[in-house]
Amino acid sequence: MRVRQGSIRDWPFIYSLGKINIPDSASPWRKQPLEETLKYREAVLKGFWTWIQQTGSIVFIAEATAEEFSDNTPMTGPDGNQSLGYLVLHPSSREELTGVYQGWIMDFGVLPEWRGQKIGEKLLKAAEEYCRQHDIAYLGLACSSHNIPALHLYEKSGFVEERKIMVKCL
Repeated sequence: MRVRQGSIRDWPFIYSLGKINIPDSASPWRKQPLEETLKYREAVLKGFWTWIQQTGSIVFIAEATAEEFSDNTPMTGPDGNQSLGYLVLHPSSREELTGVYQGWIMDFGVLPEWRGQKIGEKLLKAAEEYCRQHDIAYLGLACSSHNIPALHLYEKSGFVEERKIMVKCL
């Protein structure tokens, strides 16, 4: 398994996985039907690659070589390797209270059947290494509080809770 920088050729995989991950990421506090959430997410994703390019964001792709997976694996990447997950890093985000520049993980996903196999850790390490190489002192992200497996991954990787976003159903 390796992590490489992504390109426009990876967009179909990112788009597809970005939709697959919604049920795991959407807050249970939001009473909107899943179909409406998916429709909204799809509309956002349609402009996402343009946003990535315009902001200088970096895409990391985790992939397995052809020898590491079976021939019947559905989502092969542009070079014939199996794409397993992605991470989109915005390297020049500003923290909302201090204005300090930081890296920000805008989107992150691993194929469900490959979760728990350290792919997320490797993607996070790639983002961290990019930030270190570019003298970016902080790396942030947001995660739904109910997504316990993701929270455990982030905590294991050294992320700490800095602030809480709260919602009240009216």
